[in-house]
Amino acid sequence: MASITTWNRLEPLPKSHDLRSGLRAEIADPLWLIARQRQFGELRGEDAGSPIQAKLRTESARISRYQPGALESNPADDAMDHDDTVLPLETLVEAQPVWDERDSGRLRVDAGLHFVRILRKHLAATIRGRYLNKYGFKEGDLVGDDPETEALRRSVVDRVIDGRALYEDLRRARGRKVTLTELPNEPDVDAAADKVLEAANEFLDWYESFIVEPGPGPDAWKSNRLEHCFAVQANLPDGRAVLVADEYHGGRLDWYHFHAESRPNLGDSRRVARPEPIVRTVIPTPASYGGMPADRFWEVEDSSVRFGGLSTGRTDLARLLLSEFALTYGNDWFVIPVDLPVGSICEVDSLVVRDTFGEETTVESVNRENQSGWQMFNLSAEPSAASRVQNLFFLPPVLLETQESVPLEEVAFIRDEMANVVWGIERTVASEIGTPIDRYEQHQQRLAAGAFQQIEVDAGDAELVYRLQSFVPDHWHPFVPVLAPDLKLELRQVRRHQPDGSIDVVEPEGRVLNATNPLPLRVEEEEVPRSGIIVTRTFQLTRWLDGRMLVWSSTRKRIGRGEGSSGLQYDAVRTTRNL
Repeated sequence: MASITTWNRLEPLPKSHDLRSGLRAEIADPLWLIARQRQFGELRGEDAGSPIQAKLRTESARISRYQPGALESNPADDAMDHDDTVLPLETLVEAQPVWDERDSGRLRVDAGLHFVRILRKHLAATIRGRYLNKYGFKEGDLVGDDPETEALRRSVVDRVIDGRALYEDLRRARGRKVTLTELPNEPDVDAAADKVLEAANEFLDWYESFIVEPGPGPDAWKSNRLEHCFAVQANLPDGRAVLVADEYHGGRLDWYHFHAESRPNLGDSRRVARPEPIVRTVIPTPASYGGMPADRFWEVEDSSVRFGGLSTGRTDLARLLLSEFALTYGNDWFVIPVDLPVGSICEVDSLVVRDTFGEETTVESVNRENQSGWQMFNLSAEPSAASRVQNLFFLPPVLLETQESVPLEEVAFIRDEMANVVWGIERTVASEIGTPIDRYEQHQQRLAAGAFQQIEVDAGDAELVYRLQSFVPDHWHPFVPVLAPDLKLELRQVRRHQPDGSIDVVEPEGRVLNATNPLPLRVEEEEVPRSGIIVTRTFQLTRWLDGRMLVWSSTRKRIGRGEGSSGLQYDAVRTTRNL
């Protein structure tokens, strides 16, 4: 088909051939130009040059040791070597046991199904029945009356292999060897022993790498403070540096969770981790931010951020300093890019800047000149600590993003001022197969079924009835203040009896409140503020530098939503009409 293409061109044309008036850039407001010149510093008459080159010398050291838990006088016994190329630091710190817990029923089923798939891959699916007779789920293996557990129990009993029981036998048969060389005596698989042996080794590798679990020894979770505590160590040229994170709540780990120390010693690493000198010669780049003055005379500035429009009072000194810095001294800052390896501690040795006049200036760290000076992205350290830890930057080997499951367990710690106790409320717990159970809905169902019938006394024609204690749901667990041996106040968990008057003790069903079982859980009194706290346990999924998929169970603490009331009363008198 025929078409017609047309072009339109727009170009400026002067009204006359004399362009001198336009080139003069005349303005009607000369005061504006003078103010603009003052803003750019042209009226100060300084002979300062602009930086055109910067030479930076730094020392970088990778972290090589990891210590879970609180630091003690001799923590080297619990410290271990750490390679951040294998595991991110968050995974190592947050990982909790999974396979050996009571709520790993679905994982045991998935492991058994995966073993059958491996057998089929190695052409040994004919012996599946023998392993099913040996390791198959029985009727009493998965306990629970919730609908999900009952449905899974009906579908796997005598039909699916228990993967955890199979793994334990294969692990014992492997012993201290790297690979399994001989199968257990039962079941008998002589006809396909070679194929089954290959499948068993593949199953062992999958089982031990599918979910990250903590190693032997203590973990980083402090049950008395409901947070993580750990330390890492790197060897700098002038000595070791220990970074301590004693109040990590979980979720996202970053450099500001650490403070530097020099006295603790986490021991020597078997892996040689020598400091790496880094020398960079670059061109400084002016820093930019929203609302800073434009660097061209005729540029129209964006008014989305207006520091000149800040409403300040005479006593609002911080806001006045912010506006003065942003409008007058913002163009005095420059950026020097430096590439650092992930998981390294960096110390700046020297910074030499050359300006347009050829003069070189050595820039000293503000922290070396004044211990109380302003600083950014610098690890805090005690004034009495060694000088080698006073000016450190840490790039932790952590994750940018993870996929998080729904909470498998959620416990809310709230203050009840009327009852003078702190309640640990199990809102959600994990079932036998690892699915979340809403304890409130479960409690309402038990109430409707008459599971909590209080002892009734025939009051006859009395108008008043005395009750020793009012009713509190069984998933509310009390914590009372007690005096610790160090004369500090702490909250101690108290065991409750059943609300029907029996002597049976109400035990927590989740891991958080059973962290120190059989001893009662003790929590520092200052860890539960008036707003309360919420502790959750979830599964995390991510990929690390080498592309491996990592799965682990983590615990996190966050702020609550205020106080609460259980309605608990002692020595209460009620009329018979209100019973």
